[in-house]
Amino acid sequence: MNEIISERIAAFREKAELPELDGAKLFEAFAAYCVLHQFHEDEFNAEQHRTGGGNDLGVDAWGIVINGDLYADLDGVKGAVESSREMNVVVIVVQAKQSANYEGKVVADLADNLRQICSRAPIAYTASPEIRELHEALSLIYDHHQKLTENSPRLEARYVHCGEEANADLDKKCRSAEAALDELGRFHSIRFEAVGWRRLSQLYQRSQRKINVAFEWPSKVAIPAIAGVKEAWMGTIPASVFVERLLVDEGGSIRKFLFEDNIRDFQGESNEVNSGIAETLADPGGRKRFVVLNNGITVLARSFDISGSECHMSDFQIVNGCQTGHVLFAHREQLADVHLKLTVIETEDEVMSDAITVATNRQTQIPAEDLRSNRQIHREIEEFFQTAHAPRDLYYERRSGQYDARSVTMTRVVKQNQLVQAYAAVFRGQAHEATRPAKLRRDPAVRIFHPASHGVAYYTAASVWYQVEWLFRNNRVEGRWRPARFMLMAAVVARFSGGAALPAGRAKAERFCEALLAQIWNRDEVERLVSLMVGRLEAMAEADPSTQRLSDLVRTKGFTERFLKEAAEVE
Repeated sequence: MNEIISERIAAFREKAELPELDGAKLFEAFAAYCVLHQFHEDEFNAEQHRTGGGNDLGVDAWGIVINGDLYADLDGVKGAVESSREMNVVVIVVQAKQSANYEGKVVADLADNLRQICSRAPIAYTASPEIRELHEALSLIYDHHQKLTENSPRLEARYVHCGEEANADLDKKCRSAEAALDELGRFHSIRFEAVGWRRLSQLYQRSQRKINVAFEWPSKVAIPAIAGVKEAWMGTIPASVFVERLLVDEGGSIRKFLFEDNIRDFQGESNEVNSGIAETLADPGGRKRFVVLNNGITVLARSFDISGSECHMSDFQIVNGCQTGHVLFAHREQLADVHLKLTVIETEDEVMSDAITVATNRQTQIPAEDLRSNRQIHREIEEFFQTAHAPRDLYYERRSGQYDARSVTMTRVVKQNQLVQAYAAVFRGQAHEATRPAKLRRDPAVRIFHPASHGVAYYTAASVWYQVEWLFRNNRVEGRWRPARFMLMAAVVARFSGGAALPAGRAKAERFCEALLAQIWNRDEVERLVSLMVGRLEAMAEADPSTQRLSDLVRTKGFTERFLKEAAEVE
């Protein structure tokens, strides 16, 4: 293998905490990470996307991006399809070979297999569970074709190898593969590429850089000095520049993580306001009036530099304009003559950032005090995480990308949705609903991120999440049991606590969680318990009279409760 790629893989293995993964499996995970990162710039677990076994039909890894979120299994895709009003979909498949010589036959074979995987008919070939899951996920998306946005879905196929970049013959085979797949009529666009070692090295380097955008903004004016603000600018900008340079990543997916400080997620184009924006963009005359009809976009940036009309910005959030941004993205082919109001504020003052976010998100349905309390509980959770030290160190990512510039092992960074899932599963009796984090956050009865919550409880939930994920990531537990991971987390905590519930009072909750943590951070004991529980889970799944697949069973309350009861008795 090329020496540069070997060094890149070694760095990736350490960063991704994959000490027990080596050889072809490690290369597959590395290739998956490099390719998928083009279409989803936020951090993710590449090992989850690896198919990892025989009968994979040449697909070593796959991922599906829906509305900016990346999914690795049918369960995740199902949740996204159910909760989305509209869907912008990118399907990514990766074949990875360590060989220093590329083979044209590989491209032709992969294209033939993808025709099977992407068709409506059942796969005629012998296929692994992971590939059948991909086929079902695509079928589910096709079943909801009425939700698909313009220019969607897209198929991105990559043949990754350690040889030189493709020659003219291999390029022709890639174009032929695109034409063969296009005959299915399943995708708006198809791109099939061969990735050699140089391109692979570049992709990995890019994945390690903080998001940094450059764009032309000649029509801007400086806002007078404000305490707590380094500098601020406002003006108008072509909507196409905003979308292409700020809103969309290299792979053409919307950077959804830019909207994390918005209280409301995108409400869909069926929303009255958003449908009005779409109608304006569809009207040639309305497009020219857009700049005076729309409130525009407000961006908070940690770094904003100007050289003439060229601007460079990094570590930024769109704190006002979530709805506008998504509609512009959906109608990016209709942005000729469309201009947009843009305000960029550079500040490192957290108090000022909070004040700006609250002010720009204030709506009659969301009182300002609720906005502030929502942000305060996240700060308290983050601060509690910071009290933990190695080997128990975990990091709560309150703000997307906040650990990018720090020497932090990214598998120890816990994102908001992951924390929602873990906390709801182990302390709120919602293991069967854990794959639906958006629903859990909306449900007042579940009390996710409630102001009365305790930071130690969220850290405890994150700890068991980390330990169970480590077992899956390093193949200590077979990947086919991953759909049941939240049930396994809940079972481990229930076993360690003797079935006791999390106390309401702070002092009692802290004592309760400290006792749990002493056991959770004993990885050998967690692995022993999980292995025993998986055996019981397998027996239950085989005996279940409904004959449902595991990913469906674990989403039912009855099956989950029966499993937790039996898991409490395993020895």
